[in-house]
Parts: sequence; structure tokens; C-alpha cells
Amino acid sequence: MQFELPDDLRVLQGQVREFVRSELKPHDAAIEATGKVPESAMAGLRRMGLFGTNTPKQFGGLGLSMLGSCLAIEELAKAHTAFYYLSGVNVHIGSKAIEFFAQPPVRDRWLPELASGRLIGAFALTEPSAGSDAARIQTTARRDGDHYVLDGSKTYITNAPVAGVFTVFATLNPSAGAKGIAAFVVDAKTPGLSIGRLVEMAAGRGSAHAEVIFENCRVPRENLLGQEGDGFAIAMRCLDAGRAHWGAYCVGAASQLLDYALEHVSERETFGRKLRDHQGIEWQIADMASALHAARLVAYEAAWRYDQSDAAARTAAAALSKYTGADMVQRVADMTMQLFGGAGYSRDLPIERIWRETRVVRILDGTSEIMRQIIARNAFRNHERRNASI
Repeated sequence: MQFELPDDLRVLQGQVREFVRSELKPHDAAIEATGKVPESAMAGLRRMGLFGTNTPKQFGGLGLSMLGSCLAIEELAKAHTAFYYLSGVNVHIGSKAIEFFAQPPVRDRWLPELASGRLIGAFALTEPSAGSDAARIQTTARRDGDHYVLDGSKTYITNAPVAGVFTVFATLNPSAGAKGIAAFVVDAKTPGLSIGRLVEMAAGRGSAHAEVIFENCRVPRENLLGQEGDGFAIAMRCLDAGRAHWGAYCVGAASQLLDYALEHVSERETFGRKLRDHQGIEWQIADMASALHAARLVAYEAAWRYDQSDAAARTAAAALSKYTGADMVQRVADMTMQLFGGAGYSRDLPIERIWRETRVVRILDGTSEIMRQIIARNAFRNHERRNASI
């Protein structure tokens, strides 16, 4: 077992780290204040290939393994979350369904645009009455000649107001549950597709979340992804990628928080001693560092397993990474804020922003409760498999 990164990935990691430090982080405060991402930063994200980290090279992506993609996202997470929502989310749930399941002409039309960052993709699954229970979606699709007609609405759709193309999930047969769902590629300019109410979140300035409304929205038959009834499985495949990336995101955000904490306790004095010289503080730093290290190992294993052929192992590892990372980063954020005291809770420092930004990881792309269900079921399967072989 080799724990050292290959030379090419170590070089990539260093390049992205320097890019984030020099070209993205200087914009953090302004994005939080204005809610706008400067075009110069967007141009930098495009130049670095961060809209298509593990999109194949033939479509204009970097062609990285999932581990390489996760290393890039780990560094990206050290800057404002808007950068990740715009580029990182575009890589997984914004484009993976098109990469894996679109017919060649549709894939060739959209994937280079997404990988380059000329367009941003959005993933329209969640509805007011269907979040964790995605099989209950009510947006409908019906065949009409050489088109499908979509009607319904989605909510909390990341990047919806700026997206050029949507992966949309709709049911052809509500009584069939998950087996009745289909997935479609829908051009944002398609008549009958409109952006509804913008949803203001607790964090994530600079990125946008909104309702998406479909009213007699006619989609060409060739824009069907996979086959009719494949939609639920397609969604889960995309979410595996998203969960692996979110695990890496949590590692990067926690790493940034730990750096802030280490600098602070090394400089701040109380009662005539540096904070770092108090045993209680040492123990807090140890707890943060060990939790981060463990989550990083889980994230890297999930990335490795994603690139293997075992779908069940991929899904279980991605769920474990997201669950472990989401829990870890919130604990690290809370402990960092506590070490900084009132300054950490104020908006003078970025700590409270990261604290707010990372809270959502326990909700999106599958709640922590759903991740625990996946992890537990995998544990039962492994237990039964071991016992059957005795």
C-alpha cells in the first residue's frame, strides 16, 4: 500500500494550491459582501481546467482520475465556496450524466462546453415534496411524437440562474416509483423552461439556487439519457461522484480552518503563555488534526474506489466519505471558532463564513441520515458475506 501521491498528482496539487492562494482567496471578502464572482476569477478557473477536472480529455477536460479531481477540489475548498459551486459542482452532478449516458451527438454538443466552463450545468432533481425520497418526484414527462413534454417544478437547484444546460429528472409513470423515472438533457433556452424564485441560503454568496419550472417544455427524444426508467439509477451514479467530491471539499475546508487555528494559538497569549502551551489547547489541536487526517484517508479511498469497476463499493465509499467529512468539518469549524472566541464569531474573520458554508454538506446530495443508511446496509452485506463463506 502506497500513501505517497504520484509525482504528477503532487505537481497538480501544488499548482492548484498556488492558484487558489494567489488568484481566488483575495476575492473571498468581496464575494461575501457583493454576492458576485469576478470575471477574472472565472477566467482563472477556466484556465486551470477546474470546470472539467475528471472529464475526459477528448471532451476538453483534464482527464484526471477521481483522486486527481478530489485533490484539486481539496485545494479549491480553501477559498470561497462560490468557486466550488460554480466549477466543482459543474464537474460532477452538472455534467456526469451527460458524459456517461447521453447519445454521442448530445454528449459531443454539451460536454466540451461544460468542461471548458463556457457553460455551467445544473442538476434538476429536488422538488418541494421530493428530497431524500427522490423516487417521489412529481415532475412528469410524456411522449409526444419525437419529443417528450415536461411539466412540473424543481427547487433548490444549484446554479440554475446561470446554467446553460440542465440534467432533468421526471417521471413517466408515477405509480412505478423509481422505475418510472427518466432523465433528460434540457437546453436552458428551451421554451417552457423558466427560472422561478431565487432561494436565499444561509451561505454560498456568489452562487445561486432557484426554482426551475417546466410548462409544456418540449425536449427532443434524442435528449433522453439512457433508457426510459433509467433516471433514478443515473441520478445515483451522478451523486456518487458528487459525494466523493464533497468528501474532498470537507477535507480542504477543514485543512484551511486548522491552519487558521494553528497560527492563532501560536501567536495569541493568555495569562503570560502562548495558547499553544496550554495542554487543553494542545488536546483540541490534536483532536482536529486526527479527525482531519482520518477523513482525508477516507476521501482518498473513496476517490480510488470510484475509479474501480465495483459499483456497490463505489457507492458505499462515496457515502462514507461524505458522511465522515461533513461531520468532521463541522466539528473542526466549531472548535476553531471556539479557539478564536468573539473574533471567530464575528464577520471580521472568515471562520464564521466557513462554519456556515460547510453546514450544508450534511444536507445536500443526500443527507447524513441517508449516508448512514447506505453505510449501515453495506455493513450488513459485508457481515452476511463473511458469514456465508465460513
